[in-house]
Parts: sequence; C-alpha cells; structure tokens
Amino acid sequence: MSCSSEKSLQSEPHGDDHIHAVAKSLYILPTDEQERHRLQVQHEVLRNAFGGRIVFAPIELHAGDKVLDSGAGSATWLLDCYNANKDATFRGIDLKTNIYPELDDGQKQHIQLGEGNVLQLPNDWTSDFQLVNQRLLIAALSKENWNTAVEEIFRVLAPGGWVQLVEASHCVAGEATQRHFSMLQDLFVKRGLLLNCVEHIPNVLKSTGFENITTQRLEISLGGGDDEDGMKAKARESFVGVYKGMQIPVVKMGIRTEGEFMELVEDLEREWESNDQSKVIFYAFTAQKPTVSA
Repeated sequence: MSCSSEKSLQSEPHGDDHIHAVAKSLYILPTDEQERHRLQVQHEVLRNAFGGRIVFAPIELHAGDKVLDSGAGSATWLLDCYNANKDATFRGIDLKTNIYPELDDGQKQHIQLGEGNVLQLPNDWTSDFQLVNQRLLIAALSKENWNTAVEEIFRVLAPGGWVQLVEASHCVAGEATQRHFSMLQDLFVKRGLLLNCVEHIPNVLKSTGFENITTQRLEISLGGGDDEDGMKAKARESFVGVYKGMQIPVVKMGIRTEGEFMELVEDLEREWESNDQSKVIFYAFTAQKPTVSA
C-alpha cells in the first residue's frame, strides 16, 4: 500500500497561523492532533531502530532520579520511559502544550508536563536532573539556539548526569529525494535553521564541557516492500508527514507553489516505497556532565 493511500495522514496541510506562530520560535511544524499522531508513530519507529531501547545513555534510573524531556512534543517518549521507570520523577516542557496527553492520578504523582522553552529552562532546575532527553529539534533551532540549548541542558544536569540527543541527517533514495533536499535547504536557510545540526552537535557538546561523548549512526529503511512488523510503512508515514507539515511555510515564503510542493511530496512517497535502498539517516548522541571532584 502506498503512503499516499494511507488514511492516517491527509494530503492537505494541517495547522494554521495561530498554531505555527509561537513567539520567538523558528519551529516550522504544526502542533495539532495530526501531528500528535505522527509523533506517536515516529516514536515507535525510533524505538524499533534502537532495538526497543528508549534510554540509550549508559545510565540506570533509580527511585528519586529526575528525568527531563526537553521539547517534549506529545510526551510520547516521556510516558514510555515512565512506564519502564515508575519510581523516577519526570518533567516535560514544550513551547506548545496542546498535544500533551491527559495524565491519570497515578501518573500525576511522578510526571509534570508544562510550558517551557528549551533555550531558557527554569533557574531552580540547576543541577537537578540525572537524565535529559531531547530529540528532533532540527526544525526548531538555529546554530546559536543549539549552543544555548546544550548550555541549558548542561546547567540543569546533576554532576555525572547524562544527556541523550537524536537528530535527523538526510534521506538516501533517488532523484525526487535530491529535489526535496534542495527545497529543505532553501527553507532552512530562509528560516535561519541548522539543517546539518548533526555535524555541529558533537562540537558544541565538547565546548560546553561535556565528556564521554558518543555518536551513533542509525539507518531506518523506508522502501522495498513492507516488512512483517510494518515498520517501513510506519517510517514512510511519519517522515512524509514531517514534510507535509512544512507546506504552509514553504508556500508562504515563496520557495515552492502549493502545486509544486504537493507534486514533489507525491514523487517522494512513490520513490521511497519503490526503491528498496531508500532510507533515512539519524544520529544519536550521548554525553555526561563531569562529576564534581570530592
């Protein structure tokens, strides 16, 4: 079944000016119910790529440990991590809170979800967390923003605490994918975003003061027929959904017309499904805040 025939993602753009416009934010994706669903599918795809792991930093969480999901989105990762570590305490922050889930009474004892900015975490969170998770903010941060976000993570981590970051790099397929990447370059330049953030992250982690920095390359297959667990179709659904969510800024900024944009996305879907070599490349980073000497 082709991506264009799947019912869970519509062909028309989702979101509107109010949803897209967050004060002082460069974020180019919507925050609506359709995006909540896409983020849930994306989490499943990424978890599968990590072999079922959601915490890949070398840390074991214990009772009383504090975990921050910075830029939590729909809080799907946070809830999954909570279900595996119910004695820890979790906080999730995001600029927009409208796609957060409703928490039950038991969850509320260990989870706090609220509005917040990854570039300006609360002052009283200094040295408070054992683990910070942040992923897929490529569509939200400039180079300067990345420096600030990593500095804020460093500040709120307890000595010896860990950060784990996941970011997209690029897709490998064919001619339509290359045309789409050219469009992304235009969009990111005009918005001041850092498309090659995976090349910048290790350096900013080091310059901020982190140690024990690791980098892992992940390849997620997109095409060549459906697999038994349906992960290829889910990956296509999620990542094509990212690009469909960019239609409004692409058209408004004059990068492509609506017709050109939709034709390109349709070409992309067909190419990904038919090309058994098509894949998307991700990078995962872990780093540790130094332990204070006795």
